[in-house]
Amino acid sequence: MARKLDETITLDFTTHNPITGQVSDADFLPTCEVFEDTTDIPILTPVVTKRVGLTGDHRVSFVASAANGFEINKSYNVVATATVAGVTAKARIDTFNIEATIVSPGGAGGFSV
Repeated sequence: MARKLDETITLDFTTHNPITGQVSDADFLPTCEVFEDTTDIPILTPVVTKRVGLTGDHRVSFVASAANGFEINKSYNVVATATVAGVTAKARIDTFNIEATIVSPGGAGGFSV
């Protein structure tokens, strides 16, 4: 999926009991890391939030800004780590690239698409 620089990205994911497969709350708050292309060190570790009143539902939000390490024409993987019933698992919850904002000519200042 293509995203724009400075876009706020919000992703949802659920945690499941590894034995029953049922949606289940994590033992403690999951973590999240964002990796650029083939870089092995995360550029960002946004905070995960549990959705209130919903079993196993979590969200993570971050701004894909240059200040946060994002660059145009680069790709990113978002990986969540959670422990449920004592078992730790990781999953990629999103992959995206940052595209340039195209300004259309004509009109006062053009418009972004």
